[in-house]
Amino acid sequence: MILRLLLSTLFLLSNEVHACRFARDAPPAQWLEWSSALFAADVASVEMQAEKRVDVISVRVVEVYKGPPAATAKLEVPARMWSSCNLERPSQGARVLVAMNPNSDILLVPLTASYADLLRAHTGNTRGKKP
Repeated sequence: MILRLLLSTLFLLSNEVHACRFARDAPPAQWLEWSSALFAADVASVEMQAEKRVDVISVRVVEVYKGPPAATAKLEVPARMWSSCNLERPSQGARVLVAMNPNSDILLVPLTASYADLLRAHTGNTRGKKP
């Protein structure tokens, strides 16, 4: 029983480490392959819900790289993602890249103008898809 628990813990940790590495280092092609929705957004608000161990982040979509058009989104991000992935919790007004996969997993990372240009070039979207 202890071995099973240990193996389960190691499996969860390895998945978390992989997700963290992916979130920090993925090239545009991998983001597009992993996601069912991928967009640039400005953070409108961040609400920490300690009892649920999630952060509810409301965003205004500014550019869609993949998926249906949207104007806003409300994201529930596991609070542990920030510390375990060595990422800063975004603040109001920050520009972020948001990716959601078909399993409803969410990755949210800071988005620089140069990385947004790489995403546009990779998708052939020179003007950006506005919501």
